[in-house]
Amino acid sequence: MFVADRNIKAAGEQLISPFSEERVGPISYDLSSKEFHTTKDGEIITQSGISLNPGESVFVSCEEQIDLPSDMAAIINARNSKIRQGLRLDAPIYYPGHKTRVFFRISNVSTDTIKFSKGEQYAAIYFIKVDGSVDKPYEGTFNNELNFSGMAEYRGAYQKTMQKFESQKDELKNIEKGIYANVLVLLTIFVALFSLININVGLVRDSTGAGTVFRMLVFNFGTVGSIAILIGFVQRMISSKPVNQHMLWIEVGIGLACFVAASVFATWL
Repeated sequence: MFVADRNIKAAGEQLISPFSEERVGPISYDLSSKEFHTTKDGEIITQSGISLNPGESVFVSCEEQIDLPSDMAAIINARNSKIRQGLRLDAPIYYPGHKTRVFFRISNVSTDTIKFSKGEQYAAIYFIKVDGSVDKPYEGTFNNELNFSGMAEYRGAYQKTMQKFESQKDELKNIEKGIYANVLVLLTIFVALFSLININVGLVRDSTGAGTVFRMLVFNFGTVGSIAILIGFVQRMISSKPVNQHMLWIEVGIGLACFVAASVFATWL
């Protein structure tokens, strides 16, 4: 069952410090943010303020430290006003015997950028009375954690899984790039085909004689040459896989040959 306000006040700094009666709710204690922690390339970055874009998360260390007796646990929950602002909070259950600074992770699930500042109250802690004292109080990795340590000794155990996730993320990006490249190539081909058909029909309808044939040849060879070179460069710039250099030179060669043919026919007009 939850510990009532009068009992939280009676315990005072023996339970949570620094302690202020003004922050005691009916069954909770409002926590004050101290620092914000993110990671980059495995290094922890600590700030006194931060702005989170939609979908981003940050770890928060609080001013308060707890020292739970063997018959009491604690949970953290976001304040109602912060939930309505678009914040989601994730935190562990603090077991009986756990002595630590309070930490939690907060995520921006709104559509706006949200600014976080030192001293703001984003969460409250709730103390729960255990039915009897536990035989084995908490003695885990994160006991006596006064400064944010990230994953601590768990990093090695989870590194393989995290690398696998990063590999899958890169693979998805490569697939996405490959799709874009194929779509651009197909669009280029379709646009070229319709252009060839429309221009050829127009030339046949509006012109007569040998000059029409040469005009058609000049236009068709020039268009096909441009398409061949364009497709080659699109694949080189966007493809997620290494470009086959042999095929690229063939495409460029076809394009140049078409330009040469178009120039020869143009001199006969």
